[in-house]
Amino acid sequence: MLGQVRRLFKNQKGVTLVELLAVIIILGIIALIAVPAIASVIDDSRVDSINASAINYINAAELYKVTNDGSLPSSETDLADYINEKDGISFSGVTFDENTDGEITISGTGTYSGGGPSVTYSNETVSDISDR
Repeated sequence: MLGQVRRLFKNQKGVTLVELLAVIIILGIIALIAVPAIASVIDDSRVDSINASAINYINAAELYKVTNDGSLPSSETDLADYINEKDGISFSGVTFDENTDGEITISGTGTYSGGGPSVTYSNETVSDISDR
């Protein structure tokens, strides 16, 4: 019986240290490629979120104009009754204007909280922001 157990242990095959190191190196290379790509996707989605919020501000400004005898809001604070709370996005220096086509434009800076990206707008319409 003891002889059979010894033969079983002799026939056991395992992974050598070199093979294990090769696998770890390959996984490290894959991680070096994947991590920056994922970080880029996250930043792009945050910029898209800021752009969507800017479009919401323009739509709220249009609603404000309709309900306030054609006057535009002077800043984003005038839109408190027209817009829901923005999750993690803040705007500063926001002004609204109308271009020659009668479209409302937005100027200002939108920033993602927590050190995220920021986007600056300069007299941009909904279609300008959508084309970014």
